Amino acid sequence: MLAIFSHHLWKTVIVAPQGKLQGALDIVFSSASDGVILFNIISGFLLAMPYLGPECRPFAGYRSFLQKRFLRIIPPYYLALLLFTLANILHFGFPLIPALDTLLQHLLFINSLNYSNMFLNLSHFWYLGLLAQFYLLFPFALRLFLRIGPTRAALSIIALCWGSWMILAWVLPTTDPAYPGMAENLMHFNLPGRLPEFAIGMWLASLWNPSGVSDRMPVLERSFSLFAAAMVIYVIAGTPFSSLMSLPLIHVYHVAISAIVCLILLLWPPVARAGESPFLKAVAAQSYAIYIVHHPLFSYLGVMPSKVTHTLGNFVILTALLLPLSYLLAKILNWLSAEIMNRFSRREPR
Repeated sequence: MLAIFSHHLWKTVIVAPQGKLQGALDIVFSSASDGVILFNIISGFLLAMPYLGPECRPFAGYRSFLQKRFLRIIPPYYLALLLFTLANILHFGFPLIPALDTLLQHLLFINSLNYSNMFLNLSHFWYLGLLAQFYLLFPFALRLFLRIGPTRAALSIIALCWGSWMILAWVLPTTDPAYPGMAENLMHFNLPGRLPEFAIGMWLASLWNPSGVSDRMPVLERSFSLFAAAMVIYVIAGTPFSSLMSLPLIHVYHVAISAIVCLILLLWPPVARAGESPFLKAVAAQSYAIYIVHHPLFSYLGVMPSKVTHTLGNFVILTALLLPLSYLLAKILNWLSAEIMNRFSRREPR
């Protein structure tokens, strides 16, 4: 979440990097958007662990799964949507009908299918649409993993999705004025192009043994080891040419980097010990709500590309101010949504 926050603020403050230092930092903060990929891998890993991991639990059912997952993401998201839509109308003078149309798209989780939403201060909500798509598909993906085996399932999903993306990019190039942003919109911001990230996490879950550090080596079984080696080779060979890559090759490049980072984190004991920190637990508990509030907050405080001096000092100062403020607003949002849900639960007939 910190990486994604930094990426969004950097791209808002430092629009066109000047000098060697800003140029070097631009590479770092541009790559920080890979926090989304890392989150996708971890999401696939954690959701699949009960069913593909050592416990091998039976799946509770499609309806039960969706109810739990959507009740986790909907309350703070819907509350924020209503508040931000009202704020956009009052603060920015958004026309009522377009604002309500945009609101409806977000409420139905189809906003990521409309590329024009990427130009609003709600642009980061494309990810909620992607997450909803994955939740809807997860039970079917899990069934595939259980039926044909994790290795074959993961590699089949990766080959199908990325292969289709490459064909789409070839048939409908993004430079074609007849299809502006078609490949990015359909693949980069929606499930077809992003499902391999979740599948890698599910594959990891099937190999994982959390009983101790010495028992984690089964993660590196032969087929996954070959896959990991291929990703390392792709990163090493592709780095000199990364600036020349376009979608989908550049996305595969960043997935490879993120998967390597995820493996290091999973296999590195200090990470587990750091996770016991009360501070990290407190911040992690608000991370989803921080994601929801941070980008609109920038716009309401006037932190926009056309209104902020593009200096490194401004970026540092705004980070120090906006990160704690985002955390505070996230806590308020989570508290309000919890209060609303508690009131509804009390009204339900017993």
